Amino acid sequence: MSTKIRNKRLTDDQFFKIRREEVLPQWETGKALENLDECIEVAKELSEGKNFAKTLIDAKEKDQHVLIPQFGRALTDYTLEGLQFVEEVFDAGQHGAWTIYSDSYTRKNDYKSAAAGIERSKKEGMSMLNGWPVVNFGVEEARRIRRETRLPLHFNSADEDGRLASEIVLAAGWNACSVRTLQEVIAHCKDIPLEEMIRINQYEARLAGIYTERGVPICPYNASHLSGYDSAGYRSFVCVSEALLAAEQGVKYQFITHGLNMNMIQDVAMIKVTEKLCYEYCARFGYHDVEFFTAAFPFLGAWPPRDDEANAMIAWNAAITIMGGFTGVILKCQDEAFATPTKEGMAKSVRLARHMLTLMGTQRLPESAKQAQEEAMIELEVRTLMEKCLEAGDGDMAVGMCKGVQVGWIDTMLTPWKHNHGKVMVMRDAENAVRYLDAGDIPLPKEVIDYHREKIAEREKKDGRKASLDIVVQDLQFASILKRS
Repeated sequence: MSTKIRNKRLTDDQFFKIRREEVLPQWETGKALENLDECIEVAKELSEGKNFAKTLIDAKEKDQHVLIPQFGRALTDYTLEGLQFVEEVFDAGQHGAWTIYSDSYTRKNDYKSAAAGIERSKKEGMSMLNGWPVVNFGVEEARRIRRETRLPLHFNSADEDGRLASEIVLAAGWNACSVRTLQEVIAHCKDIPLEEMIRINQYEARLAGIYTERGVPICPYNASHLSGYDSAGYRSFVCVSEALLAAEQGVKYQFITHGLNMNMIQDVAMIKVTEKLCYEYCARFGYHDVEFFTAAFPFLGAWPPRDDEANAMIAWNAAITIMGGFTGVILKCQDEAFATPTKEGMAKSVRLARHMLTLMGTQRLPESAKQAQEEAMIELEVRTLMEKCLEAGDGDMAVGMCKGVQVGWIDTMLTPWKHNHGKVMVMRDAENAVRYLDAGDIPLPKEVIDYHREKIAEREKKDGRKASLDIVVQDLQFASILKRS
């Protein structure tokens, strides 16, 4: 396999050529962003006291948590109404931040359909889109949201090409974007090759680097939420490999977020190993000044429809994050099984998480032999795959990742992405940790394979039946199937 992509920082000439020819012309609102120097100066002023990176730094130094609700509506007024409603729930001194979602049309760069959704929302008097269409509204509306809210803002950019969306929100003083390649193709894409996703994302990462270098610290999300049901080692590898790509483009702060599988021991081990290896591999390649912040994203599988069970899910996801000592506590709400978050639902989730912080204090999951073993197995898996890709790419992680996908070293079970081999099969063990039933062509060390088989055997003994495809399918719904009242 030959690939043109390399893990190499974009030069200024390359960056501004892409900006001028590919990014700003995507939609008419790009015209307002032509003067990057002016964009950065306005962003510096608007983000004063509302900077995401600085909030994370302060919380991490104090061993405190940042509560991060999520929201987005079709019209600016509706979005502002929801943000302001939830912000009233935050106590003075409580660290908080926002994740704002765009609508599905914007995520697919279909701005004409998003425009139609805006007009219909105005006509109907209600939100007819499942998020805020940032590209259609442009930088001035984004600046309005920044001025009229008080928590730092992160925007969840488009599925494939989020460059114009990130340009708009960074110019508006929103201090986060995203650096995601494997994450995006696995979670949201069908056709785009990984090589092209890396090329697109290099621009977004370099944009964050430029803002940071000019005095506006940007902390992009380096996420591994994926399809919601993946092995801990695979999730960790996604973030560690991405850390090298983002660091090369000058990203100095990275917000490492993992979707939870909801076994506390395994999830805590996964996030701790990821943070450790992100620092280690970045240092190995000369990126000594990158700061990582850890967070957990609520379970992305099917959610239960009743409020009681949904609240249990919210509380358990938050408990894992708090007990792990991770800085970011990203929140879902009771509406998850049916719709996008409502302002009332998100406010309830913030209250729930806030009270859990009160109840739990500074409790942390204690070290144990069981925890150490889980960390060792995840770390061995990630190191093996990292070294395999670096060897295949002659030291270039971008090349190695593309080759790894092509031959199936990099593989997972559930995804719409056609380039994924899909030979992997995972299931839950007796304690609901996710294990490999079949690792496909992933080059797992024998020690790791044996460990996963041992854990599955414990499940087989508990259930009195052999592991099978039926159990794999059943496990997909384990959190959403309601017990009889």
